[in-house]
Amino acid sequence: MKILGVLAVVVVLAGCLFLSLFADEGAMPPKSRIPAVPAGATVVEETKLCGSGGCWWSVTVEPAAGQTPEELAQQMGVASERTEPATVTDWRSVTVGSTIRDGLVVVHVGY
Repeated sequence: MKILGVLAVVVVLAGCLFLSLFADEGAMPPKSRIPAVPAGATVVEETKLCGSGGCWWSVTVEPAAGQTPEELAQQMGVASERTEPATVTDWRSVTVGSTIRDGLVVVHVGY
């Protein structure tokens, strides 16, 4: 009987771990997953957004003087959408990409 009790606890804990890692639609990636903004560029807006598919960061960045938005996106590594693997501190992979709007780079980072 004692083995069944231990097994039940293990199953419950494994289920909780699964839910905390994969079933939280409202989860927000940590800010550390947002790509670094290079010197000279300026963050003009940082927003948390949520929709039916989950939540994500939207960071609007103004390029440095003389730099095009395309060059900034390339320098930040967000010119094309990509998936970054899980890290030690964040066990989920994130999608990172950008769009260019009105001369600004809008970076998005989400699960």
